Amino acid sequence: MATLTQSAAVPTGTIKQFGPFGPEYEVLQEAGPENGRRMARIVLVRTGEELDYPLDSILSDQEAD
Repeated sequence: MATLTQSAAVPTGTIKQFGPFGPEYEVLQEAGPENGRRMARIVLVRTGEELDYPLDSILSDQEAD
């Protein structure tokens, strides 16, 4: 697996979804690192729940339709 560099941009404001059929989320901002991984704060569109999610996962998730 490739390692993310510090220069990978956080796609703030982008609406993405978990996998091809998962719920939609909006990327809010970069969060602090966790277990050596860069994290970003996201909000689930449907519920308003906020959580930190790995940036490498965000970058591989597809944009919502």
